[in-house]
Amino acid sequence: MKKPASTSSSPKATKTGKTKAAKAAQGETPAVPWQANGLDLENYAPAYFTFVATKLASGAAAVYRKHFGVGIEIWRVLVMLALDEKVSVNMVCKLIGMDKGSVSRCFKSMYEKGFITFSHDPRDGRVRYATLTPAGWRKHDEIKAVALERQRAFLSCLEPEESRQLIDLLHRLHANLPNVERATQRYLREHVVKPGHEK
Repeated sequence: MKKPASTSSSPKATKTGKTKAAKAAQGETPAVPWQANGLDLENYAPAYFTFVATKLASGAAAVYRKHFGVGIEIWRVLVMLALDEKVSVNMVCKLIGMDKGSVSRCFKSMYEKGFITFSHDPRDGRVRYATLTPAGWRKHDEIKAVALERQRAFLSCLEPEESRQLIDLLHRLHANLPNVERATQRYLREHVVKPGHEK
């Protein structure tokens, strides 16, 4: 009978053919089991704001483009124009948070579609204001009905008092955004070391 090979005097080989001793001799470190160490998304508020806002916006954009021929950005500007008689690019940027280039392209598209007309500030000819045309008002009212139905469905899982509380909390959180940026800059100054400025 053939004698089985003894394994007691040599290290056990790995699946790749290398022994632990061989790996150590070559400077390789054994793999460390992966462990999750990320954010707790269930309790990270910015993540849920992002999830909700992104999914709501993408759903609205698909509906508005298919049925009304406009994108979500045009709808947002239509909303502003329905609230203010005249709106400038800077006003849209400040309220909605869109960048200046996007707003300018949006104005151009709306003008070509006949939704707005332009006028200049008599005190500063460089400032241009947009105003809704009758066609712009009709488009706004068509989309507004769908937007309100989407909001009704979105809040339908809440009681009326909870909906009012949510709106109040959102207003307070929106007003607190400048504090977020101040806190961010303070943290960076205190904890993030710039290259070439090591302590």
